Amino acid sequence: MDALQALRSRNRYDVTLPSGLNVTIRKPRIRDCVIAGSVPLPVLQHIQAVASDGETNLTPDEMAAGAKFQDEVVRQTLVAIDGEPVALTQEDISDLEQEDYDALANYGLRVTPLPKAGALT
Repeated sequence: MDALQALRSRNRYDVTLPSGLNVTIRKPRIRDCVIAGSVPLPVLQHIQAVASDGETNLTPDEMAAGAKFQDEVVRQTLVAIDGEPVALTQEDISDLEQEDYDALANYGLRVTPLPKAGALT
């Protein structure tokens, strides 16, 4: 195993999504998701404050920015389906079942603990 393979293997986890789809995921760097999703940091800070206070007064722009950010998290979290490497597009994300999308977002955002590398959940 070369150095790059060793590095990648430390951040790869095999999971079974609610639909039964077997996938390989990784923990994306949240910073990269913010940059790729073009979500302004103040919007993310507001969304975090809203979540912690239980407040639900998000503007449509804030909700759209949050959805774009979550799509980017999902896109960067899923790296393979049934062992075949994938690079999701926005259209691909739209094809995910809601439960699978939510599970991927929760893994990527560290809401759901990740299994040990190589262990199916």
